[in-house]
Amino acid sequence: MSGMFGGSGSPTAMQNYATWYGLNALNKIDTSTVDNANQNMAQYAQAMSQNLGNRPDYVYSVEASDAARQRAEQAYYNNMVNNLQPQFSQQQADLETRLANQGLSVGSEAYQRAMNDLTTQQNNAYTNAANQAVLSGQNAYSQSLSDAINSANFTNNSRMLPVNEILTLLSNSPSEYDIAMEKYGILSNYANTAAQQQAQNQALKNQLMAGLINAGAGALGSFYAK
Repeated sequence: MSGMFGGSGSPTAMQNYATWYGLNALNKIDTSTVDNANQNMAQYAQAMSQNLGNRPDYVYSVEASDAARQRAEQAYYNNMVNNLQPQFSQQQADLETRLANQGLSVGSEAYQRAMNDLTTQQNNAYTNAANQAVLSGQNAYSQSLSDAINSANFTNNSRMLPVNEILTLLSNSPSEYDIAMEKYGILSNYANTAAQQQAQNQALKNQLMAGLINAGAGALGSFYAK
């Protein structure tokens, strides 16, 4: 191969033109904007790395709030007790009046059994209120964990927003490095094509030469045979 655009074993004229046209088109692309953006990002990344100790880190773990659980549990129980106590006082007064009207004296077996039944009902109501308070606390605990996760995700996503936006913009434009790699690919393909064609031409020459030698040897053998 004597050169890119001619000589024995060179690619065809169409391949020569395609190579020239591709390189010429790449040379006309202005990558200064993207190159400057990449340089700015590199400088920004350097500045960020120097200030890592002074800025909030990414959130890698979160915890639920036990204080929120306790507050919710106590608030629910206090609210239930405040509602139940007036009802219980009225129930006891009504029961005492009803028992007195029935002629049952305080301390009698029937009187005490009725008062015990009322106390049992009221204690069951307090127990149910305590159980519901625990459930309310658990819900508050779960909600605090969900809030912490959402907050961590928001923080981490917010930190990446400008970086992702810049990367998206850069991905739509070629850089000087991208152009260089395109040129390298074109020239590599051209060189491979030229090498393959040269090898094919040499193989053909060798085949023809071998044929001529064999033909000459055959003719010489026939001459001496005579």
